[in-house]
Formats: sequence, C-alpha cells, structure tokens
Amino acid sequence: MHLKKLVFSSLLYITLLAISCTDSKKETATLLIYGGPIYTVDSTQTTVEAVATKGNIILYAGSLSEAETYKGEDTQIIDLKGKTMTPGLIEGHGHFMGLGYNELNLDLMETTSYQEIVDAVAEEVKKAAPGEWITGRGWHQSKWEVMPDDTVNGFQTHYLLSKISPDNPVYLRHASGHAGFANAKAMEIAGVLELSKEGVNQLEVEGGEVMRDKLGRPTGIFNERAMGLITQHIPETTPEKNIQAFELAVAACQRNGITGFHDAGIGK
Repeated sequence: MHLKKLVFSSLLYITLLAISCTDSKKETATLLIYGGPIYTVDSTQTTVEAVATKGNIILYAGSLSEAETYKGEDTQIIDLKGKTMTPGLIEGHGHFMGLGYNELNLDLMETTSYQEIVDAVAEEVKKAAPGEWITGRGWHQSKWEVMPDDTVNGFQTHYLLSKISPDNPVYLRHASGHAGFANAKAMEIAGVLELSKEGVNQLEVEGGEVMRDKLGRPTGIFNERAMGLITQHIPETTPEKNIQAFELAVAACQRNGITGFHDAGIGK
C-alpha cells in the first residue's frame, strides 16, 4: 500500500512538473492584434486571424483562439475593427531628410486651389520674422478644383502670393519636386524679378526653364534646373534643424508603417 502511494505520488509530481514545464515555455505576449485581414507575405499561409508579439518578436501568427493563449494580464490588445494589417513597408526610392524637412515646412499636399496656398502662406507670414524665408512643398495644379483666372501655360502667377508676403521671400516646391513657385521677394533676391524680352537670354538655364508671360516677366514658376536660381539663395540649414528633421522623418515613417528606407540620394 505504501509502495502504491509512493508510485502514485511520484506520477502525480511528474505530471505536474511536466505541465509546469510546458506552461513555462509559453511566453506571454506584450501585444495581441486581431479583428481584421492580417497579411503575412507567406505563400503557405497568406492571411491569419491574429498575431501575438513580445517586444519586436512575433511569437505566433494564426488562429485567434491559439493567439489568445499567449495573452497575459499586461498584454496590450488591438482590435483592428476590420482594418487591414500588413508587414512593414519598405520605401524603395525616397529622400529621408527631405521627408523630415517636409514635416518642418509648409505642407501643401491637401490644397485644392491657388487661394488655399495663398491663405496658408499668409498664416506663416504672421509668425515669420521680417526677411525670413517661407518654404513649403506639395501643391499640384492638376489637383485644384478651381484654377485662377491669371495663368500662363496652365500655371498660376506670383502676384497674389507676392501681395500677401511682400517682405518675406517664399519658395514652394511642386509635389513632383521638378518645379518650384517663388514670390516677388524671392525673385528679387535672386535677381530675376524684372526680365524684359531683351534680357531673356541672360538667364536661360540648360535643362531648366524660367516661365515667363507675354511681356517676358517671370511668372514665379521655375522648372527643373532653373529652380537653382532661387534655391541657392535659401539659407543653409543648421545642425539643430537637421536633427529635428531626422527625428520627424523617423516619426513619419513609423506613423505610416514604413520600416525600411532606401534613400535615393543624401547630402554630406
């Protein structure tokens, strides 16, 4: 009898020990995500119901019922509520510091008219010191719902922009990065404000164009290499601004799910 009790006790201990060892191997997730299409980029299992992670390690990807076994008291739960989850995106051709400076400068991506650009710059003028450059990027005339009455070759002219910012030079890059728009003060600093028909040849730029009206006056639009006529006069950045732009670029990438970045060209 004593031997039977001893054997039973031993078996019970071994069983409990085995269960304990099994449970100890089950790690607790810090994050559990479910509730929407989750793509794995795995040809054998293209989508899953849930993902459990610990820090930056994926513990499990599969059924929700199994993923929940990794849940602990401190596990953060994210319900996608029908939204799609994918692995981190990789930017194949971008300008990392340019992304950061876009965060620092005036964002014109959502503007739908020339007047919106003028209004946005007018707000910046209120905050800018006299003579301080105001820069931005993102406008695209093809996205405007209303075109201004005064256009040359399908582009706006600088007069409205110059009127609301007479003392602050303004330079706004096109969404494509292949053109820019300057106000009168910026063109005055660059020495290209008053071009007559006789003076046109003085500022012809190989690989670029200074857009002019019928009287030979610059409209404010500078294409391709002609942009350098303006940009060479914009003050160089500072180390402090570079750090700020870098941190903003990192934050923008993380905010948009970009986990890898191939820079198309970065300065020294």
